[in-house]
Amino acid sequence: MQKFMSLFWLLIIIYPLTVSAQDTADFYFHKGNEYYLEENYPEAIRQYESVLNSGYESPELYYNLGNAYYKSGQLGKAILNYERALKKKPQDKNVQFNLRLANLRVKDRVEVPPEFFLFRWNRKIVQMLSTRNWAWSVAALFFLACVLASICVVGEINRFKGQLKIAAIALFFCAVLLIAPLIQRYQMEKSRAYGIILSSGSKSLAAPQDGSTELFIIHEGTKVRVLDTDGDWNKIELIDGKQGWIFSLDLGII
Repeated sequence: MQKFMSLFWLLIIIYPLTVSAQDTADFYFHKGNEYYLEENYPEAIRQYESVLNSGYESPELYYNLGNAYYKSGQLGKAILNYERALKKKPQDKNVQFNLRLANLRVKDRVEVPPEFFLFRWNRKIVQMLSTRNWAWSVAALFFLACVLASICVVGEINRFKGQLKIAAIALFFCAVLLIAPLIQRYQMEKSRAYGIILSSGSKSLAAPQDGSTELFIIHEGTKVRVLDTDGDWNKIELIDGKQGWIFSLDLGII
């Protein structure tokens, strides 16, 4: 009983703090929107970043922040936040459009090889739902399968028992099949394997140290794959396969 009361009072103390933090985040978000409408983009950015610093994030927040950075001429940070918004909400048409628009201004025009159609279909299926919604779908199918199986075992329905058993098995296998996109979607949302170049021109070196051989220059807004980290350096790979080490401050992880 004493443990229960301790937990109760702890929740009583924490709840107002949680509500207060949420109210603060909402305040900064709405203030950011107001400054954006007034075309005061630096202040809008400051307000949106305050929301992120308070521990809250959402596709809408990243989208608005991307717009503010785009309007203020910071292409790399605009693309970075559009990518973060798209990562959380892949089907958002507004984010997709603004990201395409921003990418037209990127200097490095790396040709993307065509994606194999089966991989493209799989990616679109995985992106149809968020991790939470995929998880709910799997849980719902498992639950229905268990309900039908229970009816078959303890129920006194003889006429439809065969059909119910088939339906229960079918629902169970559907649930098992949906685990694959659930895992892929989770890995996609948690992945930190890609980043955006934030500097106007980042030197890609042969080794993670100053004075190493310069391989090529990557410009602001270019999307790269992050292969490795060594102190203040990141090893990156372009879509065409070129690899090199860049300074970590020149890169924003999606």
